[in-house]
Amino acid sequence: MLQVQRQGPIRNAYGNMNQSQHGDAVADINSLADTAIWRGAGTIINQGTVRIDVQGYTGAGDLNLQAQINGVNGNSTVAAILVAPSVGQANTQAQHVYATRKLKNALFESMNDGYIYRVSGTPV
Repeated sequence: MLQVQRQGPIRNAYGNMNQSQHGDAVADINSLADTAIWRGAGTIINQGTVRIDVQGYTGAGDLNLQAQINGVNGNSTVAAILVAPSVGQANTQAQHVYATRKLKNALFESMNDGYIYRVSGTPV
């Protein structure tokens, strides 16, 4: 079972998105697939004014996934989640669907309240 837990505030938060940026962030999050995040660091989705990047791994081994506004120097993050390695242990299509849903929910929560969320557990 996967758990989603709220952590601290986003340190490099962008601030208030305009309507276009918000729409692009929603579209990017909705097009996320759990399998894409395990490919390594870099941009995995880039639509309109927002992209989703794998920033790498934390010292604890969690994957750092962020939605960011394109073309902004400095504070550009609109959503951030940490993903435990165990989340990648999905083996069936149903487990991938479940993991993807939890990741998207965590990103939407982060976008709505400005906090980082951590997704952990196994997708059973």
